[in-house]
Amino acid sequence: MTIKNFGEVTYQDVMQPVTGRAIPMKAGQTLHITLIEGPQCVDFNCFGLHDYRERMSVGHMRRSGFRAEIGSIIWSAPPRFNPMMVLVDKPDNCLTDLLAARCHATQFERERHYPGTHTNCQDTLAEAIAEYGLTPDDVHDSLNFWMNTGWDDQGNFIPNVRLNSGKKGDTVVLMAMMDVLAVPNVCGSGDLSNTSNFWFNPVQVEVRDPSAETRGLTEKLLKQHTGFFNQRTPDQFKAKHQVANRECVRNEEYVPEYVNFPIQTRDIAFSLSDSDMENLKQLMRRGTGPDLESVFRSAALTWFTKNHTPQIVKEYLPVAED
Repeated sequence: MTIKNFGEVTYQDVMQPVTGRAIPMKAGQTLHITLIEGPQCVDFNCFGLHDYRERMSVGHMRRSGFRAEIGSIIWSAPPRFNPMMVLVDKPDNCLTDLLAARCHATQFERERHYPGTHTNCQDTLAEAIAEYGLTPDDVHDSLNFWMNTGWDDQGNFIPNVRLNSGKKGDTVVLMAMMDVLAVPNVCGSGDLSNTSNFWFNPVQVEVRDPSAETRGLTEKLLKQHTGFFNQRTPDQFKAKHQVANRECVRNEEYVPEYVNFPIQTRDIAFSLSDSDMENLKQLMRRGTGPDLESVFRSAALTWFTKNHTPQIVKEYLPVAED
């Protein structure tokens, strides 16, 4: 399914940490998501452009496996069950995830006692889609790119999230098979785990017009995955939707207000002994990180997240403004 020729770039932007984008796309266009600095988990939602009630079903994508691979179809939920997009390219080191639900603010308040509102994918995705008239209730479970999860046969994560193996320049390409509102975002839990190696990095997004190659592939896949008797449309529903028109229309005056954007950082000094440095080097040899700075950040924040108390949180995490 490798595509060699794409069309001209019609849209390009950079998602800064803890932001997202709602991007309208036509069938045959391709969405290119690129890591421009380093490892970063990207959550992804997808809606029908002409009826946002039609949206990606992560649960039905999972029926083919817990990871999306080249050739994986992004399906809409039954009873429509239409092919919305297809993953046409990704590097081998980009591990994808269809198990972990999107992070949300209450999770960090309830489980970790973090004050205020911590950055999170639910709120980021909600702000992105609000530009097109959608609400926080419309956000759904996400397809996660560059998220190195693992699991056992009992369904437990082992460990919760492994080191993010993304590299600068990595690109994922999705091709639209119908008109969609594609919604990628920079994951909001990157500072808390190996989801993004305890850091946030910006991500580039661009849309390319259809080429002869993508048009041909779109036509081929649509013939293969549509035309079934039970792929039903709203006009066939016995109970009708109260609101008929659910087009995704952009509000040009809407200004997204992402949680804790822009990200603020501050330095905290640590004194390390020769023994500490040797331990860090050993951790780096074990693959905990590409350099001593990353290894130390991972070690320090792993300790923090496992041993934090409300008192420690209060000292190091002042209440954020909602």
